[in-house]
Amino acid sequence: MTEEELRHSIEKNEVRLTFWGKMIHYGVVGYMIFIMAMSIFLQLTNTGNGPVKPISEGEIWFFIVTLPVIFFIYKLQRRRLKFKSVVTNLKRKEINDIIREVALELKWTLESVNENYIVAKTHPGFFSGSWGEQITIIFDQNRVLVNSICDPVKRSAITSMGRNRRNEMKLMNEIKFRTKNTYQSNWNN
Repeated sequence: MTEEELRHSIEKNEVRLTFWGKMIHYGVVGYMIFIMAMSIFLQLTNTGNGPVKPISEGEIWFFIVTLPVIFFIYKLQRRRLKFKSVVTNLKRKEINDIIREVALELKWTLESVNENYIVAKTHPGFFSGSWGEQITIIFDQNRVLVNSICDPVKRSAITSMGRNRRNEMKLMNEIKFRTKNTYQSNWNN
């Protein structure tokens, strides 16, 4: 992740994907648009040598139903790029310890570690319900930004069987818990 990508991620509050990462992340949307476009193309061109068939009621309903589904999946994939944020007063070493513990528990592989961000990935088995996830953690002053999406280097997916949510919530809850305990112990002293 370059400084520009990091700045963009913080400003826009979303993971910045490469061109191919976007193609994979939004691949399901592109596939559905392709199917719909091919249906329209085949309807408009007379591929057979017979007379042009009129559009049937079923084909009209296919287009009426498909357009909102495409839009819904696009919005869903777009929303998944947004970071979740947790405010903390923990020191960076304490946060790193939490990340290390969560990474061990959830079997993350740290791919890129920097003073400003960490990118981790999972490599689950074939029957896990997921091709893998990419977890992005950004450190921005007194807050930690967390995002987990289906790995944009692997296959396009619209579900991770709850694994993305588990990755985000586990890390955020651990940071919140330790922040609360640190605050309470400081208050009691």
